Amino acid sequence: MNNERDYIDAITSGDAAGLAKLLASQEDVGSLTATITDPRPTNHAIGHGMTLLQLASIRTRKSGDPAAVLLDHGAEVDLHSACGLGMIDRIEELLTERPLGVNDQVDTYFPIQLAITAGRSDVVQCLANHGDDVNRDLKKVAYFGWEDDACDQRYTPWRPIHMASLWALDSNRLQVAQAMVSAGADLNAISPLDGFRPIHLVAMPNRVEMIRFLVGQGVDVDSRTEACAVIDLPNENGPITGYGNTALMVAAAEGFPEATACLLELGADPKAVNDQGQTAIDFANLKFWDGQPYEKVIDLLNNA
Repeated sequence: MNNERDYIDAITSGDAAGLAKLLASQEDVGSLTATITDPRPTNHAIGHGMTLLQLASIRTRKSGDPAAVLLDHGAEVDLHSACGLGMIDRIEELLTERPLGVNDQVDTYFPIQLAITAGRSDVVQCLANHGDDVNRDLKKVAYFGWEDDACDQRYTPWRPIHMASLWALDSNRLQVAQAMVSAGADLNAISPLDGFRPIHLVAMPNRVEMIRFLVGQGVDVDSRTEACAVIDLPNENGPITGYGNTALMVAAAEGFPEATACLLELGADPKAVNDQGQTAIDFANLKFWDGQPYEKVIDLLNNA
């Protein structure tokens, strides 16, 4: 398509008016059916090979609804975009015609992954009802900018619950995880990110509601990370080292007093030791990230 970058920028910024103007161009026919050729179309590792509607289905913004503009101009709703947009009737229609559509991939992403990214719990449940596997192997989770660089490596696969944990941006998205639990998701699955389990993944970005949800579902608050085939990021250094780490260690290393307080309240052991002899307070004392309130974390751990 012509002006591909302009289309991508309009979608990712929620510029519905700008997108409509581009679509009205007499010189740019075929944009509704073309796929994105840019290998890095967004700051997340998602979008290459997608249609504009597939990308827009997970990029709704307060400033505008690019997907609605594309639909108004006649974009066809495939299974991936239907999952991102929450169009249950269309999903039912497509899966009745072709049940194996749940296994289709675009830029390595299955339809369920667009539902997760868009926060569509009803779609996750619908896909599970049609036989989709909520414990299927995933290559990327659309959360980190480095995922495309690592995609060719051989590492322990991601799982949908890992993606749901990372994308639990607010309390409303707990319903996505709940739908996965109802479909049999493994809440203790090891991820390729330093052997983190879901509880570690939600402690890392301070997702307090999700921490409470997982523990409420029976996840051990002191679950440990585990050695596995991890993603090799030679130029990336993080605040966590070793294995056998608890979610409390992760929260302390990241400098989040909210997650630290939540985990302590739920019974996390402040004296737990990882395979290198480190405790949560040892990680907090490193003060890895500038600007994080590590002193508050240290006070919480000392008082515990």
